[in-house]
Amino acid sequence: MPFNLIDTPWLEARRASGARAVIRPHEITDGFETDPIVGLDFPRPDWNAALTEWLIGLVFLALPPTNGHAWGDLFHAPPSPRDLADAFAPLARFFDLDGEGIRAFQDADPLADAEIKPLSGLLIDAPGENTLKNNADLFVKRGGAASLNPAHAAAALITLQTYAPSGGAGHRTSLRGGGPLTTLLAPLRQGRGGATLWDRVWANTPDADPQAPADPAQALPWLAPTLTSEKGAPPVTPEGRHPGLTFFACPRRIRLLFEETADGPIAVGYRTLNYGANYLAWLHPLSPYREDKTSGKLPLHPHAGASDYGDWLAWWGFNGQPAQSATLWPVRHDQTQGLVERVSVEAFGYDMDNMKARQWLETRLPWVNAQEDELRNAVSRLIAASDAAARALRLCVKIALFGQRKDDGYRLPENLPLDALPEPADRFWLETQRPFENKLGQLIKRLEGDRRAPTFDLSWEWLAVLRRQALAIFDETVDLDGMTDAEPRRLLSARGQLQFALADHPKSPVLKALQLEATTKSGRGKEKDR
Repeated sequence: MPFNLIDTPWLEARRASGARAVIRPHEITDGFETDPIVGLDFPRPDWNAALTEWLIGLVFLALPPTNGHAWGDLFHAPPSPRDLADAFAPLARFFDLDGEGIRAFQDADPLADAEIKPLSGLLIDAPGENTLKNNADLFVKRGGAASLNPAHAAAALITLQTYAPSGGAGHRTSLRGGGPLTTLLAPLRQGRGGATLWDRVWANTPDADPQAPADPAQALPWLAPTLTSEKGAPPVTPEGRHPGLTFFACPRRIRLLFEETADGPIAVGYRTLNYGANYLAWLHPLSPYREDKTSGKLPLHPHAGASDYGDWLAWWGFNGQPAQSATLWPVRHDQTQGLVERVSVEAFGYDMDNMKARQWLETRLPWVNAQEDELRNAVSRLIAASDAAARALRLCVKIALFGQRKDDGYRLPENLPLDALPEPADRFWLETQRPFENKLGQLIKRLEGDRRAPTFDLSWEWLAVLRRQALAIFDETVDLDGMTDAEPRRLLSARGQLQFALADHPKSPVLKALQLEATTKSGRGKEKDR
């Protein structure tokens, strides 16, 4: 009997009590009032992320909300497991993972002539073929998955199709490119310890598109002859296609290979061919986008290193287009009628260097309404000022440590790399994270009408925070007292340059970022922490 992704218990999940469960998709609302499912609990975070997206896509096919009221009805009274089972039942026959018929997320062709690959190739962070040939798998080792049970094979396959990086000539990236950034809303109900899986899925389910094809099967590419991208083949564009395809796209041509054991089937390898579907011009509802002058809207991707609040403007969609769920939330929040205590944003994705996964990013940030101009402008000014202060700090530390005399000042050596010494700025962002979150909370409360909150314009207070933190990091990094062998004038000049950047002066870059009018002309007056 085929392993079916709708009818088989295979989703590893965690309840609010900490108890683990293995559930069918329709059981995500099981025990909602007593011990609800709060998240997926597979052994890999990228699997949990991709399968949460898969559940959102499944609900979108089966129960797309037609408007805000329809969405609110199923938030106030979540569907029972039986109701969800009935909604998913018409789709079940399309989601067999193995067997002789159609196979979910796999090629319509058996690919019988293709070379058999080890299952580890399905894992995005596994070393590639060239790395293995060159024996260069120093940190990420080979051979991580000789075989997988069907549930883990399905998780690995769906994750690869959802986040596929470039994989060599003709091995296509995902619909959003390699390692896209996903942002999910996580609403917390009053009296709950955390967001439930249903609330997270439902908050991010797109509204129904009245112009979409009526048959949801048109969102599943494995039900039709495989679309390929050999030379001359057109790309797969959204025109005339079901919007649900964004959740089920298959850029990789793959067929899993199974063997029967005493405990049932296990996946032991896969066949693959290059030149799968090449998706172009799609807007995924779970990703924020930026505007590119040449290519139009491009999905955001995580960067290397730690995440901080400097990333949040882009993730909120302040300087681009937010994820669709964030755009819908103001209306949906009204429909919750006070049931939601707060809502946060869960951001995750792979930082990719072409075919190499450098890290998996997973972080949480507050939700901010990008449509509220007053809040948007205030928050943008605070973060722009932090960026100006971080840049000034990094430059001045480099001048203090490496500066060369030039006329009556100092310059950086020409052979000093532009990306040298990122540590002071990284520390600055980290150490101003909590103060920023506090200021953000005050801004939101004030906008929501809480007159007990501080004055809405917190710019002068924020300037004082940035000045205090930047100078403290400079002094600890440069160690003015301990560097007796350094040129004192260079150190003092660098510190003076940093003070000027943070001063109450018309030419201060930080003051300009905050859009404040200087109260002094020279900047040499007594500085006050306002």
